[in-house]
Amino acid sequence: MAVTNAKKLTVLCCGHTTLDLELVITGHSNPSLVKHLMPCCHTPDAEGKISHPIYAYVIEHHDGRMVVDTGMSDSFRKDWKNNFYKEKMAYDPGEDGLFTQRLEALDLKPSDISDLVITHLHTDHAGNLPMFAENEQTRILVHEDELRGCVLEKGGLIREDTLTVWGVTSPQGFTRKDFACLLPSRATTVFGDQEIYRGIWTVSLPGHTWGTMGVAVNLPHSGWILLASDHIYLSSTYSDPFNVCILNQDPRKWAHSALKVRKMVEKYQMRVLPGHDNKIIVPDKTSEKGFTFGEVSEFYD
Repeated sequence: MAVTNAKKLTVLCCGHTTLDLELVITGHSNPSLVKHLMPCCHTPDAEGKISHPIYAYVIEHHDGRMVVDTGMSDSFRKDWKNNFYKEKMAYDPGEDGLFTQRLEALDLKPSDISDLVITHLHTDHAGNLPMFAENEQTRILVHEDELRGCVLEKGGLIREDTLTVWGVTSPQGFTRKDFACLLPSRATTVFGDQEIYRGIWTVSLPGHTWGTMGVAVNLPHSGWILLASDHIYLSSTYSDPFNVCILNQDPRKWAHSALKVRKMVEKYQMRVLPGHDNKIIVPDKTSEKGFTFGEVSEFYD
């Protein structure tokens, strides 16, 4: 059994959003890679889209309780200034899928959380960040490059919210409401890979955004699991070669980060939870590809 102080990982599914199929498997000839996320039943205009889950996570550790990401805000449509995204990423939390509802179901409130890690500041990951900034009990960790990028691109007195739609160097996907509460000094910024608690690491994975991070947790029975966030956007992203998408700001940095993830999987037999999929990537030395896909569980220990 691994020597670790992490006790349990809880996966919170916080509803679903739509997304154009072409954005997530850009130029790929085989759309069946994401057939498990179809058909998309959202409206309007469901054709040619997938419906993918929004996730947050709770990690119980002997030294604290950590939340990773905060899902979409229930005021998402009002917060996002560009109407394009309100339709292209229609959000459906279901009856009880709001992040706040999922926390309540665990009998948790923001002040019960010792650490909040924001893997990146896109609004489907940081939508409820402000509720944690209001209390002093929670340490909020974000990559220094991510916060700097948001402030420089999206935080000024004058900012161009329609600079590009999607793709290389796109500043879209962010709302100032989500990150303004971190300024000037509420955030604890990190860089590189850092062990936050014994057996819990933030892992620098730039490329999807300026400072995208994953969180690697070593559990007593499950072993190493990487919460890869949107660096590994879907389970189908993880392949040989990797299946890239137009949602990554910097393809070159993303490629280096992808190779880093593959090396961690190989060295630690690390399972990978993608950012928006109901499949987990499971190392398997007996498989021709070296890995298989399994269903995402609600709990890991």
